[in-house]
Amino acid sequence: MIERIMISGSGGDGAVFLGKLLSWAAMSARRGFFTTGLPSYGPEIRGGTSRTEVVISDVPIGSPVLTQMDSLIVYNDMSLDRFEPGVVPGGLIVLNADVVTRLPRRSDVTVMPVHCSAEAVALGSPRSMNVVSLGVWAAHKAHVLDRAALVAGLQHVTKHPKVLEINCKALDRGLAIAREMNVREPAPAR
Repeated sequence: MIERIMISGSGGDGAVFLGKLLSWAAMSARRGFFTTGLPSYGPEIRGGTSRTEVVISDVPIGSPVLTQMDSLIVYNDMSLDRFEPGVVPGGLIVLNADVVTRLPRRSDVTVMPVHCSAEAVALGSPRSMNVVSLGVWAAHKAHVLDRAALVAGLQHVTKHPKVLEINCKALDRGLAIAREMNVREPAPAR
């Protein structure tokens, strides 16, 4: 099993945070995955595009650099435009429908447009938008990481108890949204 995940958005959207969280969750999982997390941000950290490439695998990982991805989580149009072509057929795209203004053009992937920002505001923490999107991803990728592993990752990267509590609520909200949407995954490419 190998899962290649790209998380991309504007600086401050939490792409780097989610990369750390996923890597720690993978290491915390009962199956003891190998994982890499490669953040990319520079002067863009406050407003420009930032991204994190995460690989989770049950065998050693040859390279942390992604040329193709199984999952794409995007928070702005620029990220969708840039990375949509790299998603493998049958892959998953989760997007923040409060900011991304178009749907992916492809029909061979599962698309989950979710109002992540609005959901986070409703929970009382706009900064938890990224964790809502993680919950949506996790509902489709439970075979990779279950809720217990993600909570363990949250516990490692979130130091303040109140922030941990709201992030757990955001994760659960994302899981619930995905179940409510009941989107069928596309048939595998032949």
